[in-house]
Amino acid sequence: MNGRALLLTGGEGAGKTSLGQAIGGLLTVRSLPVAVVDLDALAQFGGGAPVHAELRRRNLASMWANFLDLGARYVVVSGVVETAAEVTAYGEALVGCDLQVVRVVTPPALVERRTAGMVRGYGWDPANAPASYERVRQAALGDFAVSNDRSLDEAAREIVAQAGWLRD
Repeated sequence: MNGRALLLTGGEGAGKTSLGQAIGGLLTVRSLPVAVVDLDALAQFGGGAPVHAELRRRNLASMWANFLDLGARYVVVSGVVETAAEVTAYGEALVGCDLQVVRVVTPPALVERRTAGMVRGYGWDPANAPASYERVRQAALGDFAVSNDRSLDEAAREIVAQAGWLRD
Protein backbone atom coordinates (compact mmCIF):
# COMPACT_ATOMS: atom_id res chain seq x y z
CA MET A 1 0.00 0.00 0.00
CA ASN A 2 1.18 3.50 -0.88
CA GLY A 3 -1.37 5.41 1.12
CA ARG A 4 -3.95 5.54 3.84
CA ALA A 5 -7.46 6.82 3.24
CA LEU A 6 -10.37 7.84 5.40
CA LEU A 7 -13.82 8.06 3.84
CA LEU A 8 -16.01 10.21 6.10
CA THR A 9 -19.69 9.54 5.54
CA GLY A 10 -22.80 10.72 7.31
CA GLY A 11 -26.05 12.46 6.60
CA GLU A 12 -26.28 15.85 4.93
CA GLY A 13 -25.04 18.59 7.24
CA ALA A 14 -23.29 16.16 9.63
CA GLY A 15 -20.02 18.10 9.41
CA LYS A 16 -18.06 15.67 7.25
CA THR A 17 -16.33 18.33 5.18
CA SER A 18 -15.43 20.40 8.23
CA LEU A 19 -14.08 17.29 9.98
CA GLY A 20 -12.05 16.40 6.88
CA GLN A 21 -10.46 19.84 6.96
CA ALA A 22 -9.74 19.49 10.69
CA ILE A 23 -8.09 16.09 10.14
CA GLY A 24 -6.06 17.57 7.29
CA GLY A 25 -4.88 20.30 9.65
CA LEU A 26 -3.86 17.79 12.32
CA LEU A 27 -1.72 15.88 9.84
CA THR A 28 -0.31 18.96 8.14
CA VAL A 29 1.07 20.42 11.39
CA ARG A 30 2.90 17.10 11.84
CA SER A 31 4.35 17.41 8.32
CA LEU A 32 2.42 14.37 7.11
CA PRO A 33 1.57 14.63 3.38
CA VAL A 34 -2.23 14.72 3.31
CA ALA A 35 -4.85 15.50 0.68
CA VAL A 36 -8.39 16.51 1.65
CA VAL A 37 -11.19 15.98 -0.87
CA ASP A 38 -14.89 16.90 -0.69
CA LEU A 39 -16.88 14.57 -2.95
CA ASP A 40 -19.59 17.21 -3.50
CA ALA A 41 -17.03 19.51 -5.13
CA LEU A 42 -16.08 16.78 -7.62
CA ALA A 43 -19.45 16.60 -9.35
CA GLN A 44 -20.80 20.09 -9.75
CA PHE A 45 -22.08 19.43 -13.24
CA GLY A 46 -25.45 18.83 -14.88
CA GLY A 47 -26.66 15.38 -15.73
CA GLY A 48 -28.29 14.11 -12.54
CA ALA A 49 -27.39 11.49 -9.98
CA PRO A 50 -25.89 8.76 -12.22
CA VAL A 51 -23.58 11.27 -13.90
CA HIS A 52 -22.65 12.81 -10.54
CA ALA A 53 -21.72 9.42 -9.07
CA GLU A 54 -19.47 8.59 -12.01
CA LEU A 55 -17.89 12.06 -11.98
CA ARG A 56 -17.10 11.73 -8.27
CA ARG A 57 -15.43 8.37 -8.83
CA ARG A 58 -13.43 9.44 -11.89
CA ASN A 59 -12.39 12.79 -10.45
CA LEU A 60 -11.38 11.20 -7.15
CA ALA A 61 -9.21 8.67 -9.01
CA SER A 62 -7.55 11.42 -11.05
CA MET A 63 -6.96 13.67 -8.07
CA TRP A 64 -5.56 10.84 -5.93
CA ALA A 65 -3.13 9.85 -8.70
CA ASN A 66 -1.89 13.45 -8.84
CA PHE A 67 -1.62 13.78 -5.05
CA LEU A 68 0.20 10.45 -4.85
CA ASP A 69 2.66 11.46 -7.59
CA LEU A 70 3.45 14.62 -5.62
CA GLY A 71 4.07 12.77 -2.36
CA ALA A 72 0.74 12.49 -0.55
CA ARG A 73 0.45 9.38 1.60
CA TYR A 74 -2.79 10.24 3.39
CA VAL A 75 -6.14 11.25 1.95
CA VAL A 76 -9.33 12.27 3.72
CA VAL A 77 -12.46 12.08 1.56
CA SER A 78 -15.83 13.39 2.75
CA GLY A 79 -19.29 12.88 1.33
CA VAL A 80 -22.66 11.24 1.74
CA VAL A 81 -22.08 7.54 1.00
CA GLU A 82 -25.13 5.31 1.37
CA THR A 83 -24.21 1.97 -0.22
CA ALA A 84 -21.49 -0.65 -0.07
CA ALA A 85 -21.17 -0.29 -3.86
CA GLU A 86 -20.21 3.37 -3.41
CA VAL A 87 -17.60 2.41 -0.80
CA THR A 88 -16.18 -0.15 -3.24
CA ALA A 89 -16.09 2.38 -6.10
CA TYR A 90 -14.29 4.98 -4.00
CA GLY A 91 -11.91 2.36 -2.65
CA GLU A 92 -11.04 1.36 -6.22
CA ALA A 93 -10.49 5.04 -7.12
CA LEU A 94 -8.00 5.37 -4.25
CA VAL A 95 -5.47 3.01 -5.81
CA GLY A 96 -2.91 1.68 -3.37
CA CYS A 97 -4.73 2.95 -0.28
CA ASP A 98 -5.74 1.18 2.86
CA LEU A 99 -9.31 2.54 3.17
CA GLN A 100 -11.20 3.01 6.42
CA VAL A 101 -14.79 4.22 6.40
CA VAL A 102 -15.88 6.49 9.25
CA ARG A 103 -19.54 7.15 9.91
CA VAL A 104 -19.97 10.67 11.29
CA VAL A 105 -22.92 10.72 13.66
CA THR A 106 -24.45 14.10 14.43
CA PRO A 107 -27.78 14.44 16.23
CA PRO A 108 -30.41 15.84 13.81
CA ALA A 109 -31.26 18.74 16.14
CA LEU A 110 -27.59 19.77 16.15
CA VAL A 111 -27.43 19.53 12.34
CA GLU A 112 -30.46 21.81 12.16
CA ARG A 113 -28.87 24.32 14.54
CA ARG A 114 -25.49 24.28 12.79
CA THR A 115 -26.91 24.64 9.28
CA ALA A 116 -29.63 27.22 9.97
CA GLY A 117 -29.23 30.02 7.47
CA MET A 118 -26.34 28.35 5.64
CA VAL A 119 -26.04 28.79 1.92
CA ARG A 120 -24.63 25.62 0.37
CA GLY A 121 -24.25 24.21 -3.10
CA TYR A 122 -26.92 23.82 -5.72
CA GLY A 123 -29.69 21.46 -4.69
CA TRP A 124 -28.81 21.37 -0.99
CA ASP A 125 -31.84 21.73 1.23
CA PRO A 126 -31.51 21.44 5.02
CA ALA A 127 -34.97 19.85 5.07
CA ASN A 128 -33.37 16.77 3.44
CA ALA A 129 -30.90 16.27 6.30
CA PRO A 130 -33.10 14.03 8.52
CA ALA A 131 -33.88 11.60 5.68
CA SER A 132 -30.22 11.56 4.61
CA TYR A 133 -29.14 10.90 8.20
CA GLU A 134 -31.58 7.97 8.39
CA ARG A 135 -30.42 6.43 5.10
CA VAL A 136 -26.79 6.54 6.21
CA ARG A 137 -27.70 5.14 9.64
CA GLN A 138 -29.64 2.25 8.10
CA ALA A 139 -26.83 1.46 5.66
CA ALA A 140 -24.59 0.91 8.73
CA LEU A 141 -21.45 1.48 6.68
CA GLY A 142 -18.20 2.15 8.42
CA ASP A 143 -15.25 0.59 10.15
CA PHE A 144 -16.17 2.79 13.10
CA ALA A 145 -18.48 5.66 14.01
CA VAL A 146 -17.61 8.96 15.66
CA SER A 147 -19.98 11.44 17.25
CA ASN A 148 -19.66 14.98 15.94
CA ASP A 149 -21.44 16.69 18.81
CA ARG A 150 -18.33 18.46 20.17
CA SER A 151 -15.50 20.59 18.83
CA LEU A 152 -14.12 19.69 15.42
CA ASP A 153 -10.66 19.29 16.92
CA GLU A 154 -11.88 16.75 19.49
CA ALA A 155 -13.80 14.71 16.91
CA ALA A 156 -10.89 14.88 14.43
CA ARG A 157 -8.43 13.67 17.07
CA GLU A 158 -10.71 10.74 17.91
CA ILE A 159 -10.97 9.77 14.25
CA VAL A 160 -7.21 9.76 13.61
CA ALA A 161 -6.64 7.88 16.88
CA GLN A 162 -9.22 5.20 16.02
CA ALA A 163 -7.77 4.95 12.51
CA GLY A 164 -4.32 4.42 14.01
CA TRP A 165 -2.88 7.36 12.09
CA LEU A 166 -1.40 9.22 15.07
CA ARG A 167 -0.02 7.74 18.24
CA ASP A 168 0.19 10.81 20.50
